Amino acid sequence: MMQRGYRWVLLSAALFACSLTSAYAAIHLNLETPPAGLSASGIGLVRGWAFADNGNPVTVTLRLDGLPLSGFSVDCCSARQDVRTSVSGAPLDTGFGATVNYGDLSAGPHTIGVAVSATGETSQVIDHAVVVARPGNVPLVGTFDLSSATCTVEQPQNDILITNVKVSASGGTPLVTNVREQYQTSTQALVITDASGGPTLTNFKANLNGSQEVPTPTSLTCTGTGSLVLNPSDNSITCSLTFSNLTGSAIAAHIHQDPPGAAGPIIIPLTLGAGGTSPATCPAPTTLTGDQLTALRQGNLYFNVHTNANQAGECRGQIVAGP
Repeated sequence: MMQRGYRWVLLSAALFACSLTSAYAAIHLNLETPPAGLSASGIGLVRGWAFADNGNPVTVTLRLDGLPLSGFSVDCCSARQDVRTSVSGAPLDTGFGATVNYGDLSAGPHTIGVAVSATGETSQVIDHAVVVARPGNVPLVGTFDLSSATCTVEQPQNDILITNVKVSASGGTPLVTNVREQYQTSTQALVITDASGGPTLTNFKANLNGSQEVPTPTSLTCTGTGSLVLNPSDNSITCSLTFSNLTGSAIAAHIHQDPPGAAGPIIIPLTLGAGGTSPATCPAPTTLTGDQLTALRQGNLYFNVHTNANQAGECRGQIVAGP
């Protein structure tokens, strides 16, 4: 999925307000792209900057759907004069980046992020929710034929709708699809935000751990997995959640609503096993509201398991598109 590489552009000071760690953090980190809450397609760049207060070199690891991709090393650190000028205490070499093929992911919501570590400092994590569009439902588009296509501009969405596009993988049979494009200032390019003709998204999953929790729990040893199935005819769901290596028995488990990096309200209390054990399940029947369904499709729902030691949450996993 991943191809290594990087490129840098100068950004306005406003971008530094996004995804910054606290001014008191020992590691300072900003994930500039992909932008949180927007769409992604094709080959894109995961980039940003990071540095440690103690001056030790930082190591950047790519994260996908809440888990580190330890076999892939993100290039770091290149010169970022814009960061050095705008951020107090920043050295010159802070930039990191890697190219990813979003077509290797299933269409729908995912989280893309980075974990940054340095000797003598506490590691920092940032994840962004993105919605992957997959024209032709193929991992890599070989043909994008506009010979029979028509184009309209739709307001107030500020979208470009292109209908009757013939898309195929290299050497494959063309599929006629409609695609939407929107200009993203963070990438300075038009991005495909939606494509028709793909399978209906009904299966979702979650990878649970302590690194996704807000605030950070007292223990980071927990692991877990979750599954959620949507019935699009009535927006009802079934779900199951397993977890282990907690500091103690679970006292509650829920589905919450908020994007990665934020602590949101409970929307669905789950039923725990006897004595606060795994698995936890959605009560039947459970039906999502329109707002909750939109949040699910945008990657803004998450499972959360609570313990006495970490009553705000000890084991969390953002709900993303399943296989």
